[in-house]
This record gives sequence, structure tokens and C-alpha cells, in this order.
Amino acid sequence: MPSLAAAKSHRKKPKNQKVLVGGRLGAPGEHCDAPIELAERTIDWLVREWRDKLDFIVWTGDNSRHDWDKKDIPRTRKQVYKLNQHMTDVMIDAFWPTVPVVPALGNNDVYPANKIGDAKIDSSLLAFYERLWRHWIPKEQRDTFKDGGYFSIQVAPNLRIISLNTLFFSSRNKAVKHCKKGTPAHRHMEWLDNELAETRKEGSRAYIIGHVPPSTRDYRNTCLDEYLRISSVYSDILLGHFYGHLNMDHFLLYDGRPDLTEELIVTNVTESDESDDMLHTNRNLDKYVNWLRDMYESIEAIESKKNSSEPPPAQDPQAPVVVVQIAPSVLPAFFPTVRIYRYETSTNPNEDTPTTKPYGTPLGFDQYFANITRWEEAQENGTTPLDYQLEYTTEDAYGLRDLTAESYLELVKSMVKTDKAGDKLWTTYINNMFVQTMNDTYN
Repeated sequence: MPSLAAAKSHRKKPKNQKVLVGGRLGAPGEHCDAPIELAERTIDWLVREWRDKLDFIVWTGDNSRHDWDKKDIPRTRKQVYKLNQHMTDVMIDAFWPTVPVVPALGNNDVYPANKIGDAKIDSSLLAFYERLWRHWIPKEQRDTFKDGGYFSIQVAPNLRIISLNTLFFSSRNKAVKHCKKGTPAHRHMEWLDNELAETRKEGSRAYIIGHVPPSTRDYRNTCLDEYLRISSVYSDILLGHFYGHLNMDHFLLYDGRPDLTEELIVTNVTESDESDDMLHTNRNLDKYVNWLRDMYESIEAIESKKNSSEPPPAQDPQAPVVVVQIAPSVLPAFFPTVRIYRYETSTNPNEDTPTTKPYGTPLGFDQYFANITRWEEAQENGTTPLDYQLEYTTEDAYGLRDLTAESYLELVKSMVKTDKAGDKLWTTYINNMFVQTMNDTYN
């Protein structure tokens, strides 16, 4: 409903300009958090359509409101806890004990936002989330979580999910300065290395999930270097990297070799200290899109060096490319979204089935969105359920046969070609990036 602030703002605008009014589920294109009703109706849709089909749920954080309006309505620690308690109760009611849920800490799930240390500094906060998520954190991992906010869980006989506390790596976290020895971030990386080593030893595969994705935009250099090193060393069993935070549908590519990492990074993307989620403004979006394009275009240079006569580094003979999936969010900055992944579950690949991929290989995803504007228009006494509709599949939109690094390399090579087919593919990708809400801007 229009507020007193909106009314005051209206008096400063031309008479023919309307006051923007957020609907019950928010206002697409505006600097607006997700109302609780939007989150609840999204979970209702998942329960109706998907609960009996899901193996597990990846829940990548940020269940408390942002501090965008901290000057007028400052957040409190109690409010951060209360909102996380509410959403956890909703998730438990919807999926416990049928479907495992794997949560991760978001930068707005801590107080103050972005800042968290280990148990020496933030024991009460970590203990709160350990109690809150106890349904999903294995008993043998609870002490680890209470010390640093991360854990791992076996979600299938041959598949482990590792939930990181990416705030330890974030350049916005003033409580942790780098990933060098003696810091909580370094201990976290050592733990990750050990978890992946154990996963390999037991013959399983792993996914990494977290909130803040690895990039020069968000990670300290020492942390990004170590993340890519570990990802490369375990590329044989580490089959997916899944993140949120940026609210946009896209992916990042990095080469694991230290001497080539910078070539894929190209340029940095910085933001103001006011908010780490301001990328829905056109100016910053343009900058981010250009940064992605530079990253993808650098792939050809990387590939040419791989095919050169120079031997690869001894510590990384395969020199794998790391693909980081970044899913859009249940947030009305664009249309809210939900993503459903498919993965290989065969455990017996053999010569008779040469097309069978390793167990756990991500095969593709279906991207769904909810047109909340049409939902508002169609309301009858507030009883209309919210339905999500299919936006695209990775097979139909991009021709991806799976979500391996090799498939993504082929995709970016096609996408950055300056021909008609390349331009069309790039336009499709960018329109999907903003969940079809900014087609006129990027056509």
C-alpha cells in the first residue's frame, strides 16, 4: 500500500507522474525486497508441483531483508534472526523429513550485514544457526558449523554437498582480512580441501554451494586464488559450483592455472559501500554485462595457450576450467525465479552405454519464473495461487548437452562470435539474465 513516504515523494513529482505502488508480492524493476508472502507462495508452488520429484534442495542464503533502507529503518539482530526463523519454519513444514534441504549463510543473514568472524568473535550467531538448521546439519558436522558456519552432507549414496561460509572470503567482511595462514578463511579452505580429499577417497562426487560467488568483484585475491586451486585439483570429483547473491541468471568461467587466472578476470567490477546488491541499476548492469563479455571472449586466448607446445604446470596437468553457476533469486528486482536441476544418477557406466556420464554430472536445468504483475491483476479476493512458468531449458535455449566445463566452453565460443547466430545467442542469454524484464534495454 502507498505509504506516507510515497505520498510525500509524490508531491515533489510532476502531476502526471504516478506514485509507484508495490503490490502484495513486490514491484518488478524496483529496489524492493521480497515480501514474506512472495516467499511463502513460492514454497507453496514447489510443494504442489515438485515435492514428490525432488532429491534435495539447495538453499543459498539471504533470508533476512537487506539494509538498503538502513538510514530510515535500520535492521536489528533480533529482526535478522526472526526472519530466518520464520523462513526455516516454512521450509521445515514444506519439506521435512521428505526432502533434504542444504542451507548456506547469506551476507544479509548476519548482523551487521557482511561481517562475521569465527566462534571466537561470533559464537552466539553461529550457535543460533546451528540450532536453527539442526534438522539438516549432520550430527558429526555440528561442531564444525558452530566454529565457522560451514558443513557437508551426503544427499545421495554417491553425492556430497559442501556448504561454504563464503563470507569468510568476501572482501566486504571486515572481520576477516585474507585467506593466509592463521585466519578463519584459511582454516575454511583447509577444511574444504580435506572434505574433497575424503570425497575422492570414498569414490563419491561433490557439489559446492554458497551465497557469494567467487570473483574479483567479491572475493579477496588470496581467497579467489585458493578457491580456484582447490577446484582445479579436485575437478575429477567436484562436478558443480552453485551460488546466488547477484540476483541475475548467469555463470562465471575461470581457468585453474595461476598464470592464466588473470586473463579470465580481465577487469574488476566494483560497487559502492552502500549496498552489494545495487546491480539492478542500468549503469552498473551495463558494466557487469561488459565484464562478463570480456571474460567469455578471453576463452579463445586460454584455449590457444592450452594447445601450445608449452607443458602444463606439474601440479595441475589437466588445467581444467571452473564453471560457477549463479542462479537468479526469489526477489522482485526482476521476476522471482526457481531453478530445477537434473543430474546423472546411473552408477554403472560401461562400454554398452558409452554416453553415460559420471554419477552426479549436472545434465541441465529448467528455469521457472513468476509474472507477479499479472498475478496482481488477476486477483480475486486474494485467493489465486501463485504459479511459476517455464522460462527456458538449457537444452532448448543454449543447446547444452550437459553442464560440464566442456559444454560451457563450446557455448561461450558460439556466444561471443560476431555473426548473426552469435548475436542471437548472446541476446537470448542477456534477456534470460534479467528474467525477460529488460528485453528492450539489451536488444
